[in-house]
Amino acid sequence: MTMMLDRIVPCAADYDLWSYICSECSGVFSMVEPRTADRSSVDERRVVLRHAVTTPATISAGRRAFACTVHDLSATGASLTLTGRPRLPKHLTLMAAGSTLPCHAVWRRGKQLGIAFD
Repeated sequence: MTMMLDRIVPCAADYDLWSYICSECSGVFSMVEPRTADRSSVDERRVVLRHAVTTPATISAGRRAFACTVHDLSATGASLTLTGRPRLPKHLTLMAAGSTLPCHAVWRRGKQLGIAFD
């Protein structure tokens, strides 16, 4: 899945609304970002900025579901902390904040799991 920046619109004092479009499904994903004088000065290698969050969620694999916490959320993926070390297939579903998002595992270190949205 590739997310492409569509537009940046001022939405409040010192904040901008960033809108991305999925190249596969044409879905729109929007995030509010604090405005900076020079965005290029941000030390970030990724194309899409990450947001530090701590959101309870559930990751499901077939009929099994596991509690987790979402961290470092972006338009293309997230980092999760699992409550245990379950065996998981590569393709999963993340359920958080009223959204159900198909995803796949990209990396894993102990209870930490990196996912990319499909």
